[in-house]
Amino acid sequence: MTILQPDALEHPVITVVRFPVPGPALSPAAARELFERTAPRYRDVAGLRRKLFLSGEGSGGGLYEWGSRADAERWFSPAWREQMRAAYGVEPTLEWFDAPCIVDNRSGTISVQAVPS
Repeated sequence: MTILQPDALEHPVITVVRFPVPGPALSPAAARELFERTAPRYRDVAGLRRKLFLSGEGSGGGLYEWGSRADAERWFSPAWREQMRAAYGVEPTLEWFDAPCIVDNRSGTISVQAVPS
């Protein structure tokens, strides 16, 4: 495993979005249809590196990997919150994280950066 220099990789900002999902869980076919329908809208979001859709018993959400906090804050605007309330009837919660150390088993690297103060 190769350990990269601190500036060798731009470390992301992570946002975890959670919201309750009332009622019965979607069937696998309905969940797949929902993801296939909604996932393309994230293809060209400025600064978004990856979005993982999250699904759990009674809850849903997403894990977003951003190039910067500013990019994330532009996306999670008051209009976004209103859209979430309109679509799901709930107020989502957001959690913010810096990622100062990344273990990448695909590339065989570890990248360490100073923890922001």
